[in-house]
Amino acid sequence: MLLINRFIRLIEDHAESLSLQWVNNIRNNPLTSGYSKLSKEALHDIVYSRFRKLGQWLGKQEGRDREIAEQFCEIGVQGAKSGLKISEMVYSFMLERDLLWGYLLDEGIVTEGVDLNRAIEFSHQLNYFYEKAIYFTIVGYEGQQVSSPDIKAQGVFDKIFEGFKHWIVIQ
Repeated sequence: MLLINRFIRLIEDHAESLSLQWVNNIRNNPLTSGYSKLSKEALHDIVYSRFRKLGQWLGKQEGRDREIAEQFCEIGVQGAKSGLKISEMVYSFMLERDLLWGYLLDEGIVTEGVDLNRAIEFSHQLNYFYEKAIYFTIVGYEGQQVSSPDIKAQGVFDKIFEGFKHWIVIQ
């Protein structure tokens, strides 16, 4: 578990440089061209806050899954309002996850067999987090597309979250 905490700390401590790299990747990738509408500063702030919160979000605290779901539903709503395509948003998350994983591998922290097992465990946690993030971003985006003024007020979010809950609780 100590190695996983080291991975998280490394990402959080280098959130600034990772954010700048992500912004550059997003703005120069033809599959995420819609992000060029947003300023570099806005893009930076979006991803920087996620990188800084990664340890909290990967932790298994009561109510954390709901917080993640609400946060990413809102990201989906804002993306739809900004005119981003959902495919661009999904791909941006995939690039974000790959950036983090690549960074950890490049740092050379994994040096022995036990480390490899922990790295695989962290990779699973990272993938799991981004799967939830992508799903709830799509939920928020779709809610905005059908002119739903407030997905939470209509109880739609609660129904979706409850239906999804059996899958997001990991033993």
